[in-house]
Amino acid sequence: MTETTAHDKRRYKRYPIYCPLEYKAEDDYPKEAAITLNISEGGALISANRGLEIGSSVIIKVKLRDETFFIIGRVRHIKHDQSNNVHEVGVEFWDKPRTFTKRFNEELEGIMDYQKKQVQEQNREISLAEASMSWFGELPDMA
Repeated sequence: MTETTAHDKRRYKRYPIYCPLEYKAEDDYPKEAAITLNISEGGALISANRGLEIGSSVIIKVKLRDETFFIIGRVRHIKHDQSNNVHEVGVEFWDKPRTFTKRFNEELEGIMDYQKKQVQEQNREISLAEASMSWFGELPDMA
């Protein structure tokens, strides 16, 4: 018998890309800056300063290829890292602009090309996550 993991059930491949974003929960808190730890066209794992309720709705603002997208998502899971007081929030995208998927794939391709170029220029391997940090520039401070 084979064992099925949560990763096997996902419809979209997740990529270890650090992408800056802003999110606003359905509660009265103001919008906050955050980063993705991984992202796909169907969801993201977000590193956030505060926890959110599982099942709650969030509005995510993300910029790809000089285009800003507002995506409505639902919190699916949360993990609190007490050592640095950061929350890993798994969000499923359930209402996104039609052009998001195309722009996401273009951005991903651009980051992968950038990664290859950096490997050639630096003569050392760099991860997709490292390449995405340089690609997007300065990321918000999560401390």
